[in-house]
Amino acid sequence: MSLYGFLFTWLLVGILDQPADKAGAARSIAELPPLALLLIGGLMGDRLNGRTYLLLMHILMALPPLLIAFVYEQGRLGYWWVVAYGVGMAGVQALSDPSRQATLSRVAHFDVQRAVVLMTIATTGVGMLGFYLGGQLETLGLVEVLIIQSALFLLGGLATRMLPDLPSSSLQRPRLTDALRATWRTVLARNVIGLNFLSSLFNAGAYIIAMPYIVKEVYGGDAAFLAQVMIVFTIGSIGSNVLLYFVMPLLHPGRLFLFMQLTRMVVLGLLIMEPPLWLFYVALVAWGLNMGITTTIARTTVQELAPAEHRAQVLSVLILSFMVASPVSAYVLGLVIEGFSPLRALVPGVVMSAVIFIIGLFWSGLWQYRSGAAEGSATT
Repeated sequence: MSLYGFLFTWLLVGILDQPADKAGAARSIAELPPLALLLIGGLMGDRLNGRTYLLLMHILMALPPLLIAFVYEQGRLGYWWVVAYGVGMAGVQALSDPSRQATLSRVAHFDVQRAVVLMTIATTGVGMLGFYLGGQLETLGLVEVLIIQSALFLLGGLATRMLPDLPSSSLQRPRLTDALRATWRTVLARNVIGLNFLSSLFNAGAYIIAMPYIVKEVYGGDAAFLAQVMIVFTIGSIGSNVLLYFVMPLLHPGRLFLFMQLTRMVVLGLLIMEPPLWLFYVALVAWGLNMGITTTIARTTVQELAPAEHRAQVLSVLILSFMVASPVSAYVLGLVIEGFSPLRALVPGVVMSAVIFIIGLFWSGLWQYRSGAAEGSATT
């Protein structure tokens, strides 16, 4: 999926040479239809056997790259084909992610906080391989990279077959509305999802849509440079999770989440100033460190609070907050980049970080939250 994120962006920006507003619109169009599938994915994750369902999802995920490789070979690759590629990939991801994340709580043999961190370290680490492969696009060729992507999804299917049997954990047949009801009743989880949505809107969104144009227009980079930037950012993200693993379980994870909002304002402010390349890399590592911590804490908190019988569905609402934010921010920030400059697209993230800190501190209950996993660990 990391390779998909790279390819989708570079197909639009580097190969088809689309302007920022059209690239932002493409990401919005590609990611909006799968939103309808996300809650269904959570429902299926709670209703079906997890291993069988995830194996089917891996097989389906291998198909869109092969389709785009065929279209490119025929010389017919265009804007709407790239959008279709995005819809296909994001759609299957929406169906599979809630089940995959809920499965972690069923197979991990230690606390949820560290289980999520360990999984994040592993997936983010191999994600750098995806960025590296994307950076070799001009050397290997687009078709070859797409075939490698398809093969990697099938390889993940083999790992899925090694999971234990995972029958539905719900005693009653889940319904689609259960996700929203269970999330609404779990007040703190609801608040964390809301704050996470605000964070994704202009912070994660700025990285996704603005960074390729900062690389291309501000620093004059190519696909290899963009891959390098993504790897540097990911190093910060992995580093944050390695640090979290050794200090978890955290008794007050919400306080760290809120503190990270303040440090993010500093990091984005530094990037807006168009620093020299070495300082640009330092800021990228810091940004990756920051987003790695906030994303992991949001997920571990929601996963810990979600009732077992509705865990996949509650997690589907959390993922929905990411996926709704992404197309909205992509469209808005695309207009900002086209009307002003790529660096100006970072300004809304500074403002939103301040808003999240204030809301989180005074009204969310996040500052007072005490993790049950941490209290249990302290007791034992």
